[in-house]
Amino acid sequence: MVQAWAEAPNYYECTNGKDISLKLRYLSRPNVPATTTLSLKLGKKTYKADETNIEAQSSVMGELNTITTQFIPDVEIHKVSFIIPTIDLGYNFAGQFISEVDFNSQLIQTTIATPFIAGPYIGVVNNSNYANLKCKAYLQLIP
Repeated sequence: MVQAWAEAPNYYECTNGKDISLKLRYLSRPNVPATTTLSLKLGKKTYKADETNIEAQSSVMGELNTITTQFIPDVEIHKVSFIIPTIDLGYNFAGQFISEVDFNSQLIQTTIATPFIAGPYIGVVNNSNYANLKCKAYLQLIP
């Protein structure tokens, strides 16, 4: 019988098939600090981030990852978030190595109103737009 084992993917690619694409990589090797990198393309703009710029929160849906794409003091903050569900890849009990899987997700573009005004801001404070994503998770074994 084969020894089954599973671990989380370390590379993700997502797209909406039009103007959004993202690549997220977790790199971990012995004796080298682990790194996380994100490349996100929204229309004609490309954003790059590493673990110091990515806010990650665990939830029942998986991991919600967020980056700030624009900050306009006393006006608004633009953030982009996307969900990575919990996924396990590796060897199953039949001895098959499953190194990739397709999944669906969403990308959320949020504008947070932060106006410098007297009194409370009236209206939608955290306005969001949602885009459906087709994604693929990979388990890349790195020597």
